[in-house]
Amino acid sequence: MKTFIASALALSLLAPIASVFAQGAPAGGQAASAAAPAATEVLTDAKRANIKKLLELTGVRGIPEQIANSTVQSMVGGIRQLDPKFPERGFVAMRDAILSGLNANIDVPGGLIEQVTLVYHNHFTAGEIADTLRFYESPAGKKVINAQAKINAETFQTAMRWADSMGAELDQRIDAALKKENLKLPDPPKQGAAPAGAPKAAAKEPPKKQ
Repeated sequence: MKTFIASALALSLLAPIASVFAQGAPAGGQAASAAAPAATEVLTDAKRANIKKLLELTGVRGIPEQIANSTVQSMVGGIRQLDPKFPERGFVAMRDAILSGLNANIDVPGGLIEQVTLVYHNHFTAGEIADTLRFYESPAGKKVINAQAKINAETFQTAMRWADSMGAELDQRIDAALKKENLKLPDPPKQGAAPAGAPKAAAKEPPKKQ
């Protein structure tokens, strides 16, 4: 069980932390170009304080709840296969245990805030952190933070509708790509056809003559 939980926890870490990095990145796409000079800077108390303030504004303390929820959610299917009667309160208890453990260690030496602070320090200069912080403290920046979750959801839905609208074109592209590889997708089963391996219906005997 411990290995199961550890694996699920490791997988769940990726999405929420990436979301916070995306929110906290300075405008203008300067992250890549700033990485080299930022890495040579000394992490001063002032820069550390600004990074921590930036992380607070961009919701770093909400990450443990996201991790706890996604970790337990990723475990539900496997546990229910082993024990279909496993109660819902068990998942709630597991989620709360993970959340309390993460929250207890988020701001300790070596905790999440300290580790993410070093990531920001290595990628952004003190000036860039200060500029980003000023933006997020501005009315426009506050609006971005407050609307970010809704904007992300609407952007994803819009992208899915856009992709669906090109379904016929994408099907043609898939067929052409497979044809170049001398491959073909298997035909879907005919409607009403028995699945492979299903027992065939017994042939009916002709009625006996009286």
